[in-house]
Amino acid sequence: SRLGVTEPSALEFVRQNPSAQSIARQLRPGKVVAANTGMNGELISLHFPLNNQDTALVIERRRTGFVAAERRMQLEAGTEVRSGEIRSSLFAATDDAGIPDAIATQLAEVFGAEIDFYRSLRKGDRFSVVYETLMHRGQIVRTGRILCAEFTNAQRVLSAYLFKTRDGKEGYYTADGKSLRKAFLRTPLEFSRVTSGFSNARLHPVLQTTRAHKGIDYGAPTGTRVRSVADGTVASI
Repeated sequence: SRLGVTEPSALEFVRQNPSAQSIARQLRPGKVVAANTGMNGELISLHFPLNNQDTALVIERRRTGFVAAERRMQLEAGTEVRSGEIRSSLFAATDDAGIPDAIATQLAEVFGAEIDFYRSLRKGDRFSVVYETLMHRGQIVRTGRILCAEFTNAQRVLSAYLFKTRDGKEGYYTADGKSLRKAFLRTPLEFSRVTSGFSNARLHPVLQTTRAHKGIDYGAPTGTRVRSVADGTVASI
């Protein structure tokens, strides 16, 4: 309605045509859709970028009716600069700043060895981030890597810069060239929670007996990635 399309046959085509079904599956608040319309509200073309792809669904008017097809988009590389302040959590702050979740997750990974994002965040902590974007028709289609970032945590200022070494490997370093990848991580999981800590006497949840718990248990949704401190090869599953 806001695009000025008043043609019932166009809406019926979007609802019924099998090639246009991705619109119903992927339409969400905030999705940017472009349309070309005639003077009387008739649809000439509709441009709908597909999620997590470099293609768009294009609906066009032909003499025999409407046709729908996927087409590769010509993307333009750019950068986005955002900053925010912690009031409750990292994701709440990045949402307020208009930062995509993928960049927020990268931000936590970059500073994960320096900041415990479960216990160390303080109200008033601030961050700034510069990240890659791929754009089409002036709209961001998807994001890429963080290029540089700064995080102020408990009055401690941390910085990170993406740098490619001579052997082609990329990593994040401080302004004086120190790698942010440390020998130990604060947590091995992304945004998990501690369900049971290290203890000399703990009630076993299955055996219901008291015994030492020589480790730390983390709870996280199925599919949560486990982070490692170095490159390796899976020997068995």
